[in-house]
Order: sequence, then structure tokens, then C-alpha cells
Amino acid sequence: MQKPKITFDRFGQIFFVFREIVKLAARADTKFLVLVLILNAVWGFLAFPGFYLEKLVLDNLVNNIGNVNFRPVLNVVGFLIALRLALEFLRNLLSRLTGLLNRNMSRSFSMYLEALIGQKLSELDLATIEDPDFKNRFEKIENESGRRAWGLMMPLSDIPNYLVGFISAVFVIALLHPLIALGVILVSLPQFIADSKFIKMDYDLHTKHSLLYRFWGWLSYYLARNRNFMELKILNLAPYLVKRLKEIREKILSDEIALQKKREISHIGSLFPMSIFEFLISLWLVFLVIVKRVTLGSFEFYLRSLRSAQSNLVGLINALLQIYENYIYVVDLVWFLSLTPKIKEENRGIKVLKNGNYSIEFKNVWFRYRMDKPWIINGVSFKVAPGEKIALVGENGVGKSTLIKLIARFYDPQKGDVLINSKNLKDYSVRGWRRNLAVLFQKFETYPFTARESIGYGDIKNVEKLKAIRRVAQETGMDKFIESLELQYENPLTPEFEKGIDPSIGQWQRIGISRMLFRTRAKILIMDEPTSNVDPKAEEAIFKTLLKKTKGNILIFVSQRFSTVRNADRILVMDKGRIVESGTHEELMKLGGLYHELFTIQAKGYR
Repeated sequence: MQKPKITFDRFGQIFFVFREIVKLAARADTKFLVLVLILNAVWGFLAFPGFYLEKLVLDNLVNNIGNVNFRPVLNVVGFLIALRLALEFLRNLLSRLTGLLNRNMSRSFSMYLEALIGQKLSELDLATIEDPDFKNRFEKIENESGRRAWGLMMPLSDIPNYLVGFISAVFVIALLHPLIALGVILVSLPQFIADSKFIKMDYDLHTKHSLLYRFWGWLSYYLARNRNFMELKILNLAPYLVKRLKEIREKILSDEIALQKKREISHIGSLFPMSIFEFLISLWLVFLVIVKRVTLGSFEFYLRSLRSAQSNLVGLINALLQIYENYIYVVDLVWFLSLTPKIKEENRGIKVLKNGNYSIEFKNVWFRYRMDKPWIINGVSFKVAPGEKIALVGENGVGKSTLIKLIARFYDPQKGDVLINSKNLKDYSVRGWRRNLAVLFQKFETYPFTARESIGYGDIKNVEKLKAIRRVAQETGMDKFIESLELQYENPLTPEFEKGIDPSIGQWQRIGISRMLFRTRAKILIMDEPTSNVDPKAEEAIFKTLLKKTKGNILIFVSQRFSTVRNADRILVMDKGRIVESGTHEELMKLGGLYHELFTIQAKGYR
């Protein structure tokens, strides 16, 4: 490996990281940050008045050895010692206070980062979030954010005391001779070079272990998550997973220990120049004392200042190196926070009609998720009239869910247009358009909070309106189940909370449907496999409700159950990214095509 050099580029990187950390910390809590920096600077400065008081005590003692009139000397020395102890008490008090503030600031910064990352992620569009390159980079940010928060804030808060301490010490040493101050800096460089070299080696090792860390995360997940316990026990997987964990641990630790050994040996070697320098300066100070050019107290004062300058400079360098160690993480974090969505969620644009009398039209739409991948949607054209009920059917992976994402404008097609009332969807306000959509995705969210919240999130402004929430729960048949719970609508929907319960998949699906029905201002209801885990009786009741609730509005649903599909005004049959058939159930059965084939296969299963 080529030896790293101290270049302006490296200092530039350190400055960049330092600047970005300060900006983030200031955004988290400016007053907190300023207070911590000031207190740390004061703590660092107060060391030198203490050194000077020790010099005065020592000089008074030396000058008055054998003095029979000891009372005046005792009073002066006693006062100086009292001041020294008071100063030390103040430094201890400041040390405890800054330690408390440092821990609180680090915790506050960590929580702020977590919220900031979550907020930023919610602002990005689906095209960005689902991009594999983004996922890989974001995973590093997410995994490192908690650990790095402390690593970022502690060096930042320590820099003022090291910097003020070093400047104060150098000022004192410069009074003795300016070249000594310069020598302190020069003999500290070997340690800086050695440590910076091993930071780079740490990076390389962490990169080498990245796949192992990812395996570790998954293995830990499957061992620790409650919902996996039953399968773990049935399959007796735990011993095997634990064995894999131990193998990964041994590999990671052996490599890290080997590197740490090299680092410590290098560190010890870098201490020799500093030790030799201190030895030579100490001899010179001894000579100055002997020839009576400085007092014994001054000897101690200069020697303490020399050691303080060395330790503060080393501390300052280490703090900067710790910040530099976080360079890659901070670069990734800054990159993430500066991302802008490809689909702008602007409030400007055509306003969506409040009466809901609009049509949806696909005109020769082509779409694929990546340019190097096959087309998912191949030249699709169809139109949905105002108030029409449309069913999408077809085998898995033919593009049904992708059509829904295009309607919701999570993605834009590469070719062709999606039109709303004959105007391009791109010309509409994204937020305004989505306010008119109620979409239950195939992989919908199961919120673990109260039943009221899990339904009420459909219209967050009305999440406290229990009467309206209870009404939609009745429409999906969930009211009796919820009211049977100990806390009813305030009951948590996870066993992880006190008195929480674990709904079945079918119950979760009906809660999800309730959440979309609670979105009463939405004029287009889209359901992707809405009743796949609901019993047939409940399914029939739910679809009657959906048809009733969406009267005059558009309803689009994806389903593999043909008993449900028959309720649609029109059925669109998809195959390999295309719409190959369109019509009512009766028309498609007479056609004898793909729909007839799929219906016949499913019907045989019920015979």
C-alpha cells in the first residue's frame, strides 16, 4: 500500500467534514452547540492559571526554605494553594458539566439525524428509493448513523479545549524560546502520519468486511425477531444461525485485532521523537535553573506547559482524525440530504377537479424500472371513464402493480402519456393529484399503534374522529373485532406494546381497506389484491361496500379471484406488459382467450 501523504487535499477533506458536522449540529440545536463549545474552551484555558499558581507556590517555598518567620509565607502559600484547589474544583465541575452536555448533545444529535433521515426519505420519490445504487448507499448511512453520531459529536466538542489549551501552552513556551513551540508541532507530525495511515487501512478493512456485516445483520434479525420464533423452533434453525454468527465474528475479530496490533506498534514508534524532544528540553531547562536564569517554579511551569502543548496538539490531531475517519459516512450523508426527487412534488400545476368527474387514459405507455432491464409495460393504451369500475387481471409479474404506480405518478413512463381529462398527468400538481387517490397496495403497511390510528391514518387530519373511524370499520366488518379488544379502538395492534394483540393477515387486510375508505375526499379508489386473505363471505360484503362507496367515482382493483372480478364494469386482461383483452366477464368468456383460460383453471379448483 502506498504511504499516505499530508496534502492540502487531505486537510481539505477534514475541513469539509468539520464544516458539514458543525452545520448539522447547529441545525439540531444551536444554543446547545455554542454552550458546549464555550464550556470546553474555558475548561482547556483554565489549565494554565493552575500551572502558574503551582509555579508561584514552588518559588515561594524554595525562596523561604529555612525562614524562621514562616507565618507570612504560610499565609501567601496557603492562599495560593486555596486558589489552586478552587481552580481545580471549578475545572472538575466544568468537566462533569461538559461530559453531561456532551452525552446529551450526542444523543440529541443522533435523534435529530434519525428524524432528518426519515423526513428526507419521505420526500424522495419511488424512482430514487427503489434504485439499487441508492439502496446500497443508503443502507450504509442507516447502519452507521447511530454509531457515527457519537463519533462525530465527541471530537467536535473536544476541539475547543484542545485548541485553546494548545494555543495557551504555545504562548507560554514561546516566551521561553519560539523554536521550542515550532519543535512541538514538528515532533507531533509522525503520530499524525501514522494514525492517518491506519484510518485508511481501517476503511479498507471495513469495506472488505461489508458483506460479512450484512450477513451478520440478517442472521441477528432472524434470531431476534419474535415472529420468527415459531419457525425457528420447528426447523431448529437457531444452532445453525448462531454457528454462522460465530464464524463471522471470528473472521472479523481476527482481522481487526491484527490491524490493531500493527497500529499500536506504529503508534509506539511515533512517540519516540516526542519523548526525545521532551528529554532535550528538560535538560536545557535544568541547565537554566542551575545557572539561575529561571527559577525552579518556572522550570516546572515551562515543563508542564510543554507537556500540555504536546498532549493538546495530539488530542487536537486525534479529534480531527476522528472527524476524518467519518469522512465517507459524512460524504454519503451530505449526498443523501442534498438529493432531490426526480418527480417534483410542487403545489403549482393544474388543479384536480373537486367533483371527481375526470377520466384516466393511457396512450401508448412504455415503462421499465432501469434502462438496462426489459420493458415492464409495453405500449399500453386504455381509457377509464368517470365513475367506471375496472378490474385488472393476469398472472403474476405482468405489470398490473406497475400500472398502479404510474397512475399514482410514483414513476413517469419513458414513452407515451398518462392523461387525466385529456391533459398530461405531469401537468398536474403531484400532491393535489394524490389527495384524490386512495390506494391499498399489495404490500400495505401494518401500523403497530392503536386501531383508531391504523384506520385514521387514511385521513390524518381526522385521525381523532372516532365516530367516522367506527363507521368505516363497520363497513369492512372490523368493528366487532376491535370492540372486543380490552382497549377497543385505543388498543395497540402489536404484542410488543402492553395489552397489544396480533391481528391475522385477513384482519390486517380489512384494516387496510378501512384505512382507504376513511380517505373520503379521494375520488379514485385503487385496490391491489384487496381481499386475497379474506374469507369469501367477508369478501362479498366488502366489495358490495366498495361498489356502493365509489358510486360516481373510479374504482380500479387488481384481483386473482374471478368471483370478485365479475363485479367490474370492464375487465382488462394483462399479459407480458400488454393489455391483451378488454370487456365484461360475459364478453371475455365468449371470446375464449386468456381470461377464459384463467377463469376455467380457477373454476376447476372449486369443483
